[in-house]
Amino acid sequence: KFDTESLADDERISKLRPATVTDNELQQSTIGQRTLGILVLLTVPLAWGTYTPVVKYMYEKMDPSMPGFVFSAGYYIVAAVSLTVLSQLQAKNVDQEVLNAPNNLQIEEENNKITTRGGWELGSYLFIGNGLQVVGLQTVPADRAAFLVQLTTVIVPLLSAFAAGNLSAIPLQTWAACIIAFSGVVIMGADDNSGTDQQNGLLPMSQGDALILLAAVAYSMHVVRLGEYAPRTTAIKLAASKATTEAFLSIALVAALVFVGSSAQSSLPEFVNKIGHEVVDYYNAISSAVMNGSVLGSDTSIGASAAAILWTGWITCAYTIFAQSFGQSRVNPTDSNLIYTTQPLFSSLFAYVLLGELLGVYGYIGAALIGIALWLVSSSGDESL
Repeated sequence: KFDTESLADDERISKLRPATVTDNELQQSTIGQRTLGILVLLTVPLAWGTYTPVVKYMYEKMDPSMPGFVFSAGYYIVAAVSLTVLSQLQAKNVDQEVLNAPNNLQIEEENNKITTRGGWELGSYLFIGNGLQVVGLQTVPADRAAFLVQLTTVIVPLLSAFAAGNLSAIPLQTWAACIIAFSGVVIMGADDNSGTDQQNGLLPMSQGDALILLAAVAYSMHVVRLGEYAPRTTAIKLAASKATTEAFLSIALVAALVFVGSSAQSSLPEFVNKIGHEVVDYYNAISSAVMNGSVLGSDTSIGASAAAILWTGWITCAYTIFAQSFGQSRVNPTDSNLIYTTQPLFSSLFAYVLLGELLGVYGYIGAALIGIALWLVSSSGDESL
């Protein structure tokens, strides 16, 4: 005896079920999504590459010089406001769809919890990394710091493997790409160091070096953990949450530095007091310019500062935060970080366009090695760690 009710149910389900997807079609779709992710992630180091030349250009035009933490707070605020507005606009488009389906409402609430938790965690990693890097640069040359930060190329796959509890979880081809990319970064650094004091070698390690290494660990944690959060929420919401966290922490830090700089005596380390006094002196100079009506004059170059903050906030911060969230929902953390190592290539390109700086022989060799590593990643098609 046939169960006619069950057959009817099966017929209704079959009408709602999409056409069967073959394994080949599924594989092609996965490859297409991965390719899209790689292309989007490539725009991240492209945008990052504009940061150093733009900041150098700004400091050449700006007097008084803007403290690094004030500059960071400025572009984090721009990024947070911009991404929050875009996130709200996107939310309006799906609100009606959510209301029409009670189950969707529950899913949306869960996504919001994940987004908030991910924003605080990931934003904190970026804020800590940036802070450690800024403080470390007080005593570490910029080229040496850039080399140490690029240790993320090795740290990310190690953290991913430890998280999986299996070092063999990282494919051999990916390890090879990591080593080649890291070698390329080292060689490009040798190009920058040509003709400079040889005391900037790898050893001995200083306290500033330790801070830069900790910054690299923080950045690596961000990349690895982003691989967990990105597939579970929307890119724009996660980006807005991260940027808001960075802006909040940056404002709190600047406020603390103002308090330290305004204090007659402080038992804090000397470099903290120095940074605090720099922040207070900068605000006093800007306040004086406002009172004198010369804030828009060439003496303060506030226009160059504002342009740099807006560009960095919109392009090198807001866009890259979104692009990382979007791309890493399709590309694993280790391969994503290898893509990020192409930043020196784009930095060199923009440095040539904006500042007229040229690469040497070592620079071209390092660039070629980074390109080979990127080819290995893009051609592997491996979706493991």
